[in-house]
Amino acid sequence: MRDTIQLLLGLQELDQDLYRVKDELRRLPIERDRRQANIDSEKHKLAEVERAHFELRVKLKEIEDMTTSQRQRLRKLENEVASSTDAALIAAYQHEMRTLRRDISEAEEEGLGLVERTDALQADVNRLKQGIATLEENFSEYAANVESEMKVAEAKRAKMDAERSERMGSSLDPSVRTKYEKLLDAREGEAMAMLEGKVCQGCYVAVPNNLYVRLARALELIECPSCNRILYLPNQG
Repeated sequence: MRDTIQLLLGLQELDQDLYRVKDELRRLPIERDRRQANIDSEKHKLAEVERAHFELRVKLKEIEDMTTSQRQRLRKLENEVASSTDAALIAAYQHEMRTLRRDISEAEEEGLGLVERTDALQADVNRLKQGIATLEENFSEYAANVESEMKVAEAKRAKMDAERSERMGSSLDPSVRTKYEKLLDAREGEAMAMLEGKVCQGCYVAVPNNLYVRLARALELIECPSCNRILYLPNQG
């Protein structure tokens, strides 16, 4: 069983490095996708702001066209009043003129508010475009680095997998291998733990005396009753 412990410890050392490489291969694309999603989110915001900006400009143009038409009508009425001698007609024209002046004034006030909102949205558009340009420039560089790092990590993993298969060979009992592999996945690359001072160094929980004695005899694989890692003593490592 001591030989089995030694073999597992050798595998554990390799698997710790292999786990870090696999974690890097998992982490890098996740971070890349997160950054891309952030850019997509900013582009969505830009599209919404541009849509709102366009709608305000359309509304502002409608107000401008309307007030232009109303001013033209007002000037025509002023000319009619000046040339007419019909008191009733003049009174009707004057009433319509007052209404037009009021409507033009209200439209101009609304137009000023729309101009302010349009300018504010244009500033938002410019800010978002500049931010997106910066994000895309940084992302392009980051994505290229990720691609390079992943190629290096993939090469490392292939080399480690080959070395792992060679070390594993046929000398490891299938049941031990299965147990080790399960623990490796469950404990994120740490299937084994040293027992030091009767305390598991994987979860820092003390083990019973009888379990320590069984481990010292080295006749069987002993698992920590708390974290289930395969235990070994300092002199076994």
